[in-house]
Amino acid sequence: MINEEINSKIINLWNKYFKNDLDVYAPLFYDEFKKGGILFVGLNPSFSTRGFKTILRNTEYKDIDPEIFFKWSRVSSDHKLINDCIKVENYAYANYSQYFGRPVEIAKKIGLDWQHIDIFLYKETAQNNFLDRIMDKGLLNNFALDQIALFEEILSKIEPRCVVVANAFGSELLRKHIKDDLVWDEKNGFHWFTKGDKKIPMFFSSMLSGQRSLDRWSYERLMWHVEKAVEMA
Repeated sequence: MINEEINSKIINLWNKYFKNDLDVYAPLFYDEFKKGGILFVGLNPSFSTRGFKTILRNTEYKDIDPEIFFKWSRVSSDHKLINDCIKVENYAYANYSQYFGRPVEIAKKIGLDWQHIDIFLYKETAQNNFLDRIMDKGLLNNFALDQIALFEEILSKIEPRCVVVANAFGSELLRKHIKDDLVWDEKNGFHWFTKGDKKIPMFFSSMLSGQRSLDRWSYERLMWHVEKAVEMA
């Protein structure tokens, strides 16, 4: 199983909350991490049967039914399928230029590798349905807090040169729930994520692509700012 340590913790988390749930999808699993690059952080992985079909149409997974393929009840019974899930996600990173085009552009301009992870691992496209999974009376529930703790562990393992949180709601949540590990740099205009002896520039932004994404000029300023922060890190 690729990235066995982290994926084993993800499996335990899903078994804790969804052991007998036949409808929930398998979570996002991770390949080996790319250390020392630009890390882009989203809120949660979306799920679209049509989208997966488009991404996979020229691959060995072109005939799968995503609705069945990603069911947790199926994946949890055969951990070998986790590697298949990871391969499918990797095709999404490689072929979904509509969403990952700007991360690729930023990393290329700065001359570093890039990686994308999500704060939450639950696959869902409709935001209201997703919020019902992570919120209880306006507060994050234990399921969400467990995932934020795992997110911080993953962040420490990746050791990126810079982090860009590319989701407005995700930025708001992290600003609140990891505030003890954040230091605002008044002179340079960004936060430092500090954990142990680690000190990483962190930017809180909205989506880079799609609806409600950054306008062209804000995006150009972000790219400039990230490059300056990398030089300082």
